[in-house]
Amino acid sequence: MCGRINLWVSPADLTEMFELFREPEWSSRYNIGPMQQVLAVRIKPDGVRLAESLQWGLVPRWAKEPSVGSHMFNARSDTVTIKPAFRELIHRQRCLIPANGFYEWQQINSKLKQPWHIFRADGQPLVLAGLWEHWQSPDGDILESCTMITTDANERMAEIHTRMPVILAKENWNLWLEHHEIAPAVLAELLRPSPSDWIEMTPVSSLVNSVRNDSPECIEPVKRVRTLF
Repeated sequence: MCGRINLWVSPADLTEMFELFREPEWSSRYNIGPMQQVLAVRIKPDGVRLAESLQWGLVPRWAKEPSVGSHMFNARSDTVTIKPAFRELIHRQRCLIPANGFYEWQQINSKLKQPWHIFRADGQPLVLAGLWEHWQSPDGDILESCTMITTDANERMAEIHTRMPVILAKENWNLWLEHHEIAPAVLAELLRPSPSDWIEMTPVSSLVNSVRNDSPECIEPVKRVRTLF
């Protein structure tokens, strides 16, 4: 799964990167967790492309309470077309979620985990495959939320974890954003693990264990935790 990301690209650079209609309202974040706001790029029905803040943790349209979003921050690539919460969204409500990197925890032993920062080897932001939803409470309050799609880990990522987010190549961004159904064979290709040479990984400190810590120190490399047992 993917349960923590960071994004510190400037609004101006994001606007140029995704050819947005206007600059997004975004401040650098270094430790974003589920049920917090992430930036999501979508195409509106009129064709305008915008990046807006959505809750990370998808709340299905039919949900009775928005708290269900805390369990829906990831959607598995192998079940996304059949799970009730996602099977319609994969055909009509897709989004791009930019991130400079994401964090994953490697199990060292029964009591110890090593956090890692995973990012693009070429220094560019990651662009993750997401789905979004529009939920309305009985009182009329509107909540827009999203989830990230995960897939099997590539060979590099498998050194620390079994899964990773779906990272989309630039040539597939437009296809993912379009409001039409993607053929199953094409969808399967899009949701595959990225090539191993796309990513780099560095161990980071336990600061990232708490979302209350949100500073550049979260991404600073540290010596890898090792144990003799």
